[in-house]
Amino acid sequence: MRRRAALVATIAAGLGPLVPGLPASLHVSRLAHASAGTGQDTWPGNVGDTVDDPTRQPDTGAASRTPTAIRLGRLSIGARVTELGMDSSGGWQLPDDGVGWYWFTATPGTLGNAVMVGHFDTWWGGDGPLARLHEARVGDRIDLDVTMRTASPGDDAPDGTGEAVEVTETLTYAVATSRLVDRTDVSPTAPTDDERLTLVTCAGWWSFTLNDYTMRRVVTALRTT
Repeated sequence: MRRRAALVATIAAGLGPLVPGLPASLHVSRLAHASAGTGQDTWPGNVGDTVDDPTRQPDTGAASRTPTAIRLGRLSIGARVTELGMDSSGGWQLPDDGVGWYWFTATPGTLGNAVMVGHFDTWWGGDGPLARLHEARVGDRIDLDVTMRTASPGDDAPDGTGEAVEVTETLTYAVATSRLVDRTDVSPTAPTDDERLTLVTCAGWWSFTLNDYTMRRVVTALRTT
């Protein structure tokens, strides 16, 4: 896989001086990114990620809500949602697959800005879970499954058994905006006073100099039900 990535990177880089008008920064697969040997990128920047989140607080056993799946029906997007944090250098982790929700942003179903990210493409050159996010239109429906885990132990469980109980509900959002921002712009993650869902994926051109895409596609959606 790494050999194939290196080959793609070499061919893409060589096309620049051969094809008139072809930009130096090419919109190519993250295969080329893999060939650089940096591991997965984080957002913003490319500092590598880890499975450990040093900022994550321990589970206290209190009731919690966690997003587990997301669907954008008109775009045929459907993905599981996992929880993400930060790595030891302060980079925002990215999911290996599916869509990731940053636990330190708002929890879906509560006031604030719930921020989620997903890849535009894959290491092997296929589409990522948010490859079609740029096609989102104002008013498009987004369904988000959120699982509630009840408090435990003891009699806190609503069924009286003393065991934690999980209940899943579906929250509905409507797309409000879709825009491009610079790869280092984290302003779309700022807290808000409404129930907002913000989806982020890569966009623009692939830059070998930056070892990253040059832009980010940001779609915001507001809670409807």
